[in-house]
Amino acid sequence: MTGKKRIFAGMGILLGVLVGVQGTAAYQSAYDKAVNIVTPGNISSEIGEDFPNPPTIVPDKDIDIAKKIWVSNNPSGQNQTGTDCYVRVAVGYSNSDIGKAVTMKNTDSENWIYGDDGFYYYKKILREGEKTTPLFTGIFIDASKLEKTYLDQIDTFEVQIYEESVQAAGFGDYKSAWEYYRT
Repeated sequence: MTGKKRIFAGMGILLGVLVGVQGTAAYQSAYDKAVNIVTPGNISSEIGEDFPNPPTIVPDKDIDIAKKIWVSNNPSGQNQTGTDCYVRVAVGYSNSDIGKAVTMKNTDSENWIYGDDGFYYYKKILREGEKTTPLFTGIFIDASKLEKTYLDQIDTFEVQIYEESVQAAGFGDYKSAWEYYRT
């Protein structure tokens, strides 16, 4: 290789390096400005109940109580984010020994399903402003299943309802939504 060829080859390499560096610098310094608006979901679900006058409780007698339980999604209408959700409900008792004598009447097994974790899952998406079908329409306490030691506590006995909800967007059904949040 002659001297001129070496000079031209060196200049070619130098030119290639300079163009590559300038192109990289231009690529890394170019940007567009974008404003992203992120709004967190806000679910304001709550438990609703229809609990007419409770019956007079007589020891050693069966107790039949009318009581409907449901869940509403944004019942006040103040939350305008339009967040649809899946809900689940747990039913507990203030006294588990008395709870052994309780039967829920007319449990809605078409729209609710009992899970192995102690929750009843509403199978449908609960849209904003809607409410679920009642989980049950009453409770029945079988006096023959009550131990006599608990008869004096029956007038303070409570059915306790606990409710949770998760955003429905991004999930195909209630199972996948709750499985995602399972801890």
